[in-house]
Parts: sequence; C-alpha cells; structure tokens
Amino acid sequence: MSGGLENDMTTVTLRVHRFTPRAERERDRARAGSPFARKSSPFGGDSARRRPRGKQWVQEYTIAARPEDTVLDCLLTIKRTVDPTLAFRYSCGHGMCGSDAVAINGAPTLLCTATVADWAKPEASATDEEGFRRTGGADDTDDTGTLSGDVPDGSLGVIELAALPGFPVQRDLIADIDPMLEQIRKLKPYLQADGVLATTDEGKVDVFEYLQHPNQLARYELLSNCIACGVCEGSCPVFAGGEAFIGPAALITASRFINDSRDTQAAERMDAIDTADGIAACQSVRACTRECPRGIDVGEEIWQLIAQVKER
Repeated sequence: MSGGLENDMTTVTLRVHRFTPRAERERDRARAGSPFARKSSPFGGDSARRRPRGKQWVQEYTIAARPEDTVLDCLLTIKRTVDPTLAFRYSCGHGMCGSDAVAINGAPTLLCTATVADWAKPEASATDEEGFRRTGGADDTDDTGTLSGDVPDGSLGVIELAALPGFPVQRDLIADIDPMLEQIRKLKPYLQADGVLATTDEGKVDVFEYLQHPNQLARYELLSNCIACGVCEGSCPVFAGGEAFIGPAALITASRFINDSRDTQAAERMDAIDTADGIAACQSVRACTRECPRGIDVGEEIWQLIAQVKER
C-alpha cells in the first residue's frame, strides 16, 4: 500500500487497544510458585489465562487507505511510517498461516483477510452488538508522536482492534496462543496407523502407504485445513470466558484423526476428549463457526463429534 495520499485513496482511523506488560517482580514470581496458588485445569481456566499486568490504553491512528486494502496493510503502514512501537504478529499475509488473528470490531478474524471496506464503520457503530470492553479513553496518547484524534470528513470510518480474546496478551495485538497449541499437542495430532506394509500380488513388499477411497478422504479432508489460528477459540464464549475447556481448535484436531480411516487410535482419542473439561464443556453456541478463515463449520463438526462420542 502506498504511503502517500493518491486520488483513489481516502483515510481510515484505526483505534488500537494497546498493552505494554509490566516487568515481572520478584514478589510475583514467588507467588506463582506458592503451594497455595490456584491450580489450573489440564485444559486451562482462569489461572492459566490470568490477565497480565501492565499499561493499557487506546490509541488512534488516521492514515491514507483504499477500501480494498487489508487491515494488515494499514498496520504495516503505521508500523513503517508513523509508530514503530506498535506490535502485532503476521507471517504469510495470505490467510494461510493464521498467525495474525486479532479481534476486529469485537469479532475474532485474520488481519490479512479483513478489508477496510468490510470492517470500517462510522464512529457511532465502530463496535458490534457485543461491544468492546474499553481499556482507556479515545484521547489517551503516549509520547511516541503518533497520529490520533477525530475521524476527518470523507473518511472510510473507524476500525477497532484488540488482541485475540481468551488468551494472555503479550503486547498490543499479540496474544499468547501457546495454551491452545499445548492442548492440541496433548491430543497427539499425528497419524497413528497400524504400520502394516503394502504388498504386491506376489506377497512382496511394495511401498509404505495407506490407501483410502475418496469417500473416506472426504470425511476429514476439510478438517485437515485447520491452521490453528485461534479464531474459533476467541469466538467461543466458554473458552474466551476463561472457563476450563479444551477449546474448539483441539476438538477439531481430534475429529480430524478420529474420522481418518487410517488411524487406529480413534477410541483412545475419544477417551481423551470425553471429560468434563473436554467435549462435555461445549455448550453448542456455534460462535466458533462465524469467522473460520478456512471455511470449516466448526460448530457442526463438534456436534457430529459429540454424537460419535455418545454412540460408543
């Protein structure tokens, strides 16, 4: 995106919920190791995702933009030309890696797939029905010399940004998704097959492969497209609410291998999620489906998984 204001460009205001962590003190470290500290569930909970301490404020940036620009384009412009201290995460920039998941106008989604035209709103409707929890005033500023203030006439509107809900905030728009990845790792997200070698008609070893029919592949193919971005977890009112819940991303990972005809550990995988903090904690709100960047109907897949667990 060009840094200058061209004929086909107007302006957009990004209202960013920023956070700078406070340096950990010796007293905090001692308290974390106390035998009286609250123990967390294996799948998380309030103590596992406690709110970090530090400076929080809301900062506005008004920059030149086109309607087709992505929110990631806008943040990169701010980072390069306005405020190098603004922190956010991204990698591929094409909706494939999932590393740039944040909350835009209160809805978890990817920065690189969200366009200004789709997400910029007039000032009065910059937040959605669910709203944002305010962490400061619009006139809050720091000493970085950043641009802030009212949205000018002719602007595309306001886009409100915050870190992905349900996870500890590391800095500004960067959330720590390690708790989600650890939950996925506990479910052994890799194929566990029988190890039998394919043979020829003469009984000789041919190749090491596991054959499937197209209808068997169709049962899990879409689920294998999950990029573990955390959007579904940030949308889930149970997981993002701090409850002890394994989360939809881990359940989708489990379902992907449970439905794979080559995997021999389906029963063990179902046992791992058939717990009070596992699939039983899902309330079938299906908010996890709304913004999945890979087009997975997460809520429906989890519902099918619930049915499979009950039928055992």
